[in-house]
Amino acid sequence: MLNFNSIWDVTPETAHPRATQLLDRSVVWDYGDEDSPLGKDIGADTFAAYLSFRMAHSAERVEDFIYNEFSSRGFSETDWDVIGADRLHELLRGEYGFRILRRDDFIIALAFAQLLLDGALNPRVRRLAITALSRQETDVVLLLRGGGGEEARRKQLAEFRRILEQL
Repeated sequence: MLNFNSIWDVTPETAHPRATQLLDRSVVWDYGDEDSPLGKDIGADTFAAYLSFRMAHSAERVEDFIYNEFSSRGFSETDWDVIGADRLHELLRGEYGFRILRRDDFIIALAFAQLLLDGALNPRVRRLAITALSRQETDVVLLLRGGGGEEARRKQLAEFRRILEQL
């Protein structure tokens, strides 16, 4: 049974041992850092929602959680595998593009929430999060998100992807 009230209760000492092993000194642990998958608002909200879900419905499938979250957040199930620059640039224009970026942030945060709490990933979450991280590493997305430091961010995203690929 999980014994956490909030994300702040999950530390390298209290998280699943597999998470502690894989994350070492990663920025993932810094929940106040925007570069952490759990540091953005959507990351923190995703963690809180997943923690509540796990505490209330530990036997239910994570697919049910994803479905409910997608419905409430207005996320689409389409275009998951789009990484090519031309198609990605086309999709990211307008409001739909913002939803793709938010959906990526959600699934990446869910993957790290599962790692911290469960020490493992649902295969679908793993696949979608790795695809989302690959999309986030593209020049198109890095430039759209802006803020400078694209190369440092690309390396950080690659680190997150390598962690998830180990599971």
